[in-house]
Formats: sequence, C-alpha cells, structure tokens
Amino acid sequence: MKNKSTFIGILTIGSFLFLTFSQCMQGPKDVSSEITAVNNGFVESFNQGDTKTLATNYTADAKLYPANSDVVTGPEAIEGFWNAVMKMGIKKAQMETVSAESFGNIAIEEGRYKLFVEGDFVADQGKYLVTWAKVDGKWKIQRDIWNTNNPPVQARATVDGAVWVIANYVKADKVAQFEDFNLKYLKPAGDEVAPDVTKTVRFLKPAKQNQDGTYTYYYLMDPALNNANYEMLPILTAKYGKEKADEYYKMYNDCLKKVETNMTVQTGW
Repeated sequence: MKNKSTFIGILTIGSFLFLTFSQCMQGPKDVSSEITAVNNGFVESFNQGDTKTLATNYTADAKLYPANSDVVTGPEAIEGFWNAVMKMGIKKAQMETVSAESFGNIAIEEGRYKLFVEGDFVADQGKYLVTWAKVDGKWKIQRDIWNTNNPPVQARATVDGAVWVIANYVKADKVAQFEDFNLKYLKPAGDEVAPDVTKTVRFLKPAKQNQDGTYTYYYLMDPALNNANYEMLPILTAKYGKEKADEYYKMYNDCLKKVETNMTVQTGW
C-alpha cells in the first residue's frame, strides 16, 4: 500500500513537471488585440484628463522610465506624473500597438505614440516598449519606457558663454526678399558647407513692425563658437560659386536699412 502511494505521488509530481515544462516550451501568443483594447481605455482616460482611472491600468509595483527623469514607481506616483504632463499643456494622446506577444502571464508590447497640444498640434511622437502582467485576469502595465523621435534640442550657451546677436532692420517692401534669401539660399548653403556652425544659429522673425516702418529680424548665435566663421559670403561662395554668391549677398544687403551687432555673455539665469 505504501509503495502504491509513493508511486501515485511520483506520478503526480511527474505530471505537474511535464505540464509546467510544456507551458514553458510553448511559443509566444499574439495578444495585440487584447493590448490594443486596454490601450484604447488608457487613451480615453488620458484625453478626458482622468488620471485616477488612467493609473488603474498599472500594477501595484509598476514603474515608468521617462527621459531626463528618475524612475516613477507605483500607481500614485504615476498618477502624479501624468497630471504634471497634462499641466504642461498636453491635451490628447494617440497610441498604436505594433506588436504584443504574451509568454504566460507576461506580455511584451512594442508601439508608437503621439502627444498633442491645443489645436491638435503634435508636440511629441515616438516609440515605446511596455511589459504587461496579467492580474486577476486583466492585463496591466508593469514597466513602461518610451523615447521621442523628435530631434534633440540644440545646446545653448552655458554660464559666461558668448552669445552673438545681429539685428537686421529690414525695409518694409523687402520683407519677402529677405526671407527668401535666408530660407532659399543662406540656410541651404550653411547646412551643407558649415553644418556645425549653422546649428548654433537661430533666425528670429519680428512679431510687429517698428515705428520707423522697418521690421527687425535677428540672427542669434547661441552659443557663438570660438574661431567659427559666421561670415555669409564665404559660405555662399562655397555653395553657389562667386558670381551667384555675390548676387545673393547683394540681395541681402538691398533689404537692409541698418544692421546692429552685439556680443553678449550668458548669465546664470
């Protein structure tokens, strides 16, 4: 009788191990439709500004890994994080599941997102990777990491770094010509001939006309690179040749009533 009980016990353990091994050996299951359904609810909560409901989509030990920030842990902190995002002006989100595969009670999702501000303008877009866990039969987010597709913000001058400001006072009847010169000729030349220099330059357009009838356009070199050549004519010549460069440079000068140049220094605030 004892041997029979021992045999039954061994058989039971063997069956359990076999079933467990079989489950582990099973291939991943496509759960894209299930994850998409949960994401639709997530987006609906986000777009309604309902961060409390949104936070219920996360597990108790969930973590976010936002860029330029520490890890955000737990539904309460995650709710606070999304509240802060909305206060920054983000009004709407879109999410698209590219793929989602489950391995038992764990799923891995790859997706794309877009974030919108007022007026349906895209503020950010990128991709994400989410680890899901099935809790009481429902998929919940356990780990959430994403990064933007937007180009990195250009570095600006640090404390005591040089900033070069050039104010171009453009005649009222030459505004279109001045913008054409910059956008059609100068910028393409700079992007090709001196891209490192061009990346430091911002082209600022006036919001209103000056009292004397001119419009002030600014070139802002921030930071102004040491030993960099910001002269227009050599850049235009390298791109278009001397004859065309002289023509385009004359086009620029014909637009101006006057030019003011100032070299400034970045402060600590």
